[in-house]
This record gives sequence, C-alpha cells and structure tokens, in this order.
Amino acid sequence: MTDFLLVHGAGQGAWSWGRVWGYLTAPVEHPPRLYAPRRANRVYPLDLPGHGADAGGDTAEVRLEECVHAIARAVEREGLKDVVLVGHGFAAGLVLQAAGQLPEPPKRLVLVAGMVPLYRRSLLSVLPRRTRSAYQVLATLSKLSRQELKLPQEVIYRYMCNGIDHMEVVHVVGQFGALPTRVLKTKLTLDEPQPSCPITYVVLTQDRILPAELQQRMAERFTGIDVVELDSCHQVMLSKPRELADVLLSYA
Repeated sequence: MTDFLLVHGAGQGAWSWGRVWGYLTAPVEHPPRLYAPRRANRVYPLDLPGHGADAGGDTAEVRLEECVHAIARAVEREGLKDVVLVGHGFAAGLVLQAAGQLPEPPKRLVLVAGMVPLYRRSLLSVLPRRTRSAYQVLATLSKLSRQELKLPQEVIYRYMCNGIDHMEVVHVVGQFGALPTRVLKTKLTLDEPQPSCPITYVVLTQDRILPAELQQRMAERFTGIDVVELDSCHQVMLSKPRELADVLLSYA
C-alpha cells in the first residue's frame, strides 16, 4: 500500500494539509461498495524546520539543507514505504532534492504549483518579476523594522486564496507564519539527471502567485511527466481539497 508525505509551502505548516489529509484517510463508506475505493495507507504531513509546530526558532535563518534532510529523515523515522512525496510551492524543489537522499527512490513525486528553478538558481528566481520586486520591498521593510518577514494579509486574501470564501480564509490567515528567506534565496543544485521515479506536476490554473503559464513551463523541464490541471488558486488545499486528494489517491 502507498504512504504519503505531504510537504507544505513557505511560511505554512502541516496544518495546511488538514482537509486533504481528511479525504486521504476517510474510511470506506457504509454499506460497502461492490469495489474497494483507493485509500492511502499512511499520510504524514510534515512541519519543516522553522514552520508550523517547529516555528519557535528563527525561520529566516533556516537553511535549505535542513529542510531537505528533514524530509528524508521523516521518511525513515516514520517508516514510510512506497512513499509518494508531495511538495506544494517552494517545497517542490525540496522534495526533488530529498528524493536523491532516500535509500530507495520514492514511488512518485507530486509537485503542486511547484517552484522548480533552473540549475543553480534560487527558488525566488522562478517568480514573475513584479512578484520578486514586491518581495524585495517587503524584505527590506522587514529588515528595517527588525521583524520576521510575513506575507501581508492582503496578499494572502487576494493572491494566495483568491476565489475562496472570505470567512474560510479568516479561519486560517492567522496561521501563516514567517517566510524562510534564507531558503528562498539559496541556489539549488538539483540532481542531474532528473529523479528516477515518476513525476506529476499539478498546475493550478487560477494561481496569482505562480501563474499557470509559468507552472507549465517548469513542468516541461521534465521528461515523461504527468501534468494535471486543477481550477484553483495557490492555496489548493483549502480551495479544492477533495479534488487534490483524488489526484493523489490515483497514485495509491
């Protein structure tokens, strides 16, 4: 049976996968159907260093290597087998690197609106120029005020969660934490050639953080990749949790 390791986006945590986790682990309906629907064996949403339940330290100083090692260690520590590694946003680059550190290749990588930079380029480099400029302004203001860099609520409402009911966003907006600025600026050296396991790229067509055309171009860098489209904003785990869970379960 298939296990899943879910890795969240920048400034988020395991909490962001709550609804998807529910659909992945829901019990079989009663009375039972004539066929057995696919279900995950184990589903483990990970808090990366400096995020979620591990956000007690200085998130800005977390290193990319720490995050990659945390993913690989979680697979070993939790005893995950036939594991599908799922990375949302910036975590795509992390799971791509972590896949090469596992004793056995994962069953599949699923990159959800994944940020996949060119060789020796940073995760920030994949963002549209206007978005990078806005990030630099926020980073400068954060440094001047000596505060951690967090996404303004307006950005969360209008760009991360566009199209989601306002009251639904109200319940989660306070959980968005500091951004791992050091990780975002670090140049990635993704293993060449691409990982030996199959890869799926989930394109989010209403994404205002990483426009769909950019996602498509990043997906095209891989050979033999499966591309799936979901009509969703960047925060698909809140917008379309059932649809995302169905995509993941198709690989169980």
